[in-house]
Parts: sequence; structure tokens; C-alpha cells
Amino acid sequence: MPAPSDLELFFTYMRAFETACLSGDWSPVAARFAPDARHDLPGGGPFGASTHGRDAVIAGLRASVEGVDRRFDARIPEIVEGPVPTPDGVVMRYALTLRRAGLPELRFEGDHRTVFESGRIVLLEDVPAPDTAARAETYLATHGAKLKPSGSPFAPPTAPADLVDLDAAVGRSLARSYGHAKSRRDIGATLALCHENFRLDTVSLGVVAQDRKETEQQLGLFFRAFPDYRVTLDGMASSAGTTTAWGTAQLTFDGDFLGTQPTGRSATLPFFSVFTHGFGGLTGERFFFDRASLCEQIGLPLEAVAKLAQQVSR
Repeated sequence: MPAPSDLELFFTYMRAFETACLSGDWSPVAARFAPDARHDLPGGGPFGASTHGRDAVIAGLRASVEGVDRRFDARIPEIVEGPVPTPDGVVMRYALTLRRAGLPELRFEGDHRTVFESGRIVLLEDVPAPDTAARAETYLATHGAKLKPSGSPFAPPTAPADLVDLDAAVGRSLARSYGHAKSRRDIGATLALCHENFRLDTVSLGVVAQDRKETEQQLGLFFRAFPDYRVTLDGMASSAGTTTAWGTAQLTFDGDFLGTQPTGRSATLPFFSVFTHGFGGLTGERFFFDRASLCEQIGLPLEAVAKLAQQVSR
């Protein structure tokens, strides 16, 4: 089995971090860091300062969550761009919304970079938007007496609007991350976002994977046939436990697919996907595109693709 990619490692870290924010157990997060790791946090203000060394980094992350995030009724994180692996690390843009009943919300964005060496994090770089520290300090000075005490234990949000917005933010983050992982043909990273019972239904081909293991097999076949597969997301919409994403898929039939010789021709197709999620992971995807348009563009008879789909689903 190949070593996990940086993107897969990043998703594993993010899951551990979000779990620690709820449970207060930071040991799984610490296990993701190298002993001499650094956390660069310029202009962190009330969110903390830069730290060096695994113990100091974890202490700083914990202090930020307990000293700011948990003082609110609702913490709503979202990945708004990326995550994208680059030669300099995995980069993303995030948003964090903090809400307390009767008070204005505190929302800010920032850029985040995670660097791995030998499977462990050696650098976290967190750069909030330039006015974040000043806004947060003013907010805490003005409204701090009405917030929960620092160090309060986690309590789930109860306001219906907060629950709706949290569910939607989680769904969009998962769908966006899944799209980036599939666009890099990174099966390990893709599956890191999915529950064991994840169900992939490629509706236009009539092919269904009933769990994560079958999904791994089907993605392997698909990426061998279309080794440059990638998508561009144009939009997303969310409702309870469901996120719909749409955009454009591009792919070239450049590898053998169940004995069918590649044509070397490319296709550009509009698509939409309907995702379901729960407990912080994806539970399913229904993937739709125009089968006839795909066949026409890559140079395969429609009947041949239908026959191949039947073979895959057996």
C-alpha cells in the first residue's frame, strides 16, 4: 500500500483537530506533529502567538479553542478555498463564525498552510485577514462579560439557525475537499473523507459501489481509464445532511478500461453531484452527467459504454 499523500495526511489531521475541539482530548492531534514542529501565527492577537515544539504547539491550539471558540454558543468552521497540495505544503482558505445568543456574530477568514515531513506536521502557518486580531480584541473587550467563561466545556449549539448553518458549512467543506481529492486522482485522500459505508452511485452509468472498499476499486478502474480526470466546481447548495455541487468535469480516455482500448480523445461535461454526510464524514455521492455526450466526445458507441457499466456493477 502506498504511503499516504500530504492531502490524505491533512484530512486525517483536520478530522483529529475538529474532534479535539469537541472532546478536549488533544493527544490524537499531538500524534500528527513532529517533535520540533512550529506554528506560525503572525498577528494572532487573542488567538495566540507563534510557538515552537510539539508540546507548545498543542498547548497553543488548545488555549485558543478554550479561550475563544468555546466561549460562544456555536463554532462554525468552513473550508472556502482548497485544500490544494503544493510544493510548499497543503494550502487552503478558511472561515470561522462564532455566535453567542444576543450578541453580534464574530466571523473572519484566513489562509492556512500545513507542511509535512516523513508523515508528520513540521509547520502550521495560519495567517488571518489583516484586521482579524484587532476586531477580535475589540469584540472580547466589548462583549466578553456576556460570553461563557474561558475554558468552558464543549456544548453543542441549540439554536435552530446555528444547527442549520453548521450542517451546511460541514457539507460544503466535505464536498469541496472531496472534489479536490478526486481531481488529483488521490484515492486515499478521497476515502479519508468517507465513512466505511460510503455509497458511490454513478447514476449515468448505472454503477453503484456499496461501501468504501468497492468505491476504492471503482475509482481505481476509473482513474486508470481517465488519468487526467478533474472537476471545476461552479456552485453548491445545502440542506439538512445534503449538499449539491455542480460544475464541469474534464477527462481523457487514455487508459485501458475493462479491455476497451483508449481513444485518446477528451471530453468536457457539465455535472452535478448530490452528497450526503453525517458525523463529520461523507456517507454517499450520487454523480450525474450526460452519458451520450461523454460517448460522443471520447469516441465510444453508447451501447459499448452501457455494456462496460454492466460489467463494472457485477
